[in-house]
Amino acid sequence: MKITEKRVKGKRVYEVKGYLGDYTDEFGKKHKKMFHRNYASSKEAKLEFERAKNEFKKFKVSGQRVQKQPKFRDVYLVWLKTYRLGVKESTLNRVETLFRLHITPYLGEMHMNEITWQICERAVLRWRKDLVEFNKAKQYAGLVFRTAQKMGAIISNPMELVDVPEQTKDFSTADDDRNFWTGDELAIFLDAVDRLSLHDKRHRYDRPALFYLLATTGMRKGELIALTWGDINFSRSTVTITKTMTRKKDNSQTVGTPKTRNAYRTLKIEPDTLERLKTYRRNLKVIPKANETIFKNTKGKYLSLMTPNHWLDSLTKKLDIPRITVHGLRHTFASVQIAQGIEPKALQLQMGHSDIKITLNIYAHLTQDQVAASVFNVSDTVRPRKNARVN
Repeated sequence: MKITEKRVKGKRVYEVKGYLGDYTDEFGKKHKKMFHRNYASSKEAKLEFERAKNEFKKFKVSGQRVQKQPKFRDVYLVWLKTYRLGVKESTLNRVETLFRLHITPYLGEMHMNEITWQICERAVLRWRKDLVEFNKAKQYAGLVFRTAQKMGAIISNPMELVDVPEQTKDFSTADDDRNFWTGDELAIFLDAVDRLSLHDKRHRYDRPALFYLLATTGMRKGELIALTWGDINFSRSTVTITKTMTRKKDNSQTVGTPKTRNAYRTLKIEPDTLERLKTYRRNLKVIPKANETIFKNTKGKYLSLMTPNHWLDSLTKKLDIPRITVHGLRHTFASVQIAQGIEPKALQLQMGHSDIKITLNIYAHLTQDQVAASVFNVSDTVRPRKNARVN
């Protein structure tokens, strides 16, 4: 081992070089394993070298073979081959996009044995600035490092040593960016949907049916767009969800199965919503077949996933209510149900959440009025005891 003091970009660092031992790669060839890193102090350099040497000895005892210095991008491709077997195409598309835009641009061309926890920390801090859920990038990058460990390319996972806190949020203004409406705001919106759709030159009966269905069932946008008329049971006032609209790798739309078992469900349709579905169906030029999609574009194909967004934006601009996303209608439904005292487990099944924790997180978005209405008045409990006789 040799430690040398030098300056890098105007900063004093201590370069440590040393021999860790011999290893056999995946092709059966023998090599010498060297250690070469820079540290802020000579003490740290010496400690890290000794730690690496001990880890290398343990690694050799395990009988695993070492691959010859692959780059992060190479190991990512190895990991991806297995990962893609267990996820839906829409999920794979999102993860590949995350790597392409954020992870591999920073780490891709580095050799795995050269990536320190300090480099990983700088990467995570960068993702923290660019991504709301930056810890997902950290998590996926960590899986690539774990694959490199299995391959024998590295001894320890540097991403496991990185601890970067979440972005701090100003909770005094948290209500300003809420993505849901109160019951009164929802009523204003649904009333406007009816009025404006009827005044449209084309008498848009599809819009009231679409927004009432979203707002009164809590279903996801993709689930709604994939619905066919056979999914609606008009006699029982129910809608059955067995599919969803997602995006493929080329960003085109495709109908697939729901993401989890709980997403398969049958929901009750409220009378007002059912009436708008009947009106929409009654005004179609041809009586639709059971396997025909409910909401279509002008060419008779599946509605685009972006179309409800455009409709919602155009309607909201005309009203004095906060702007929310289409997914915000789902949160609005949940918020209204919570205000009415629904049990968490019942809400989980209605929403199709795979985990009750996802449902419980919705309760954190209660408005101050909802909190005040839900809290019991303590004085009502203690008042009967005020005049109790004291011995």
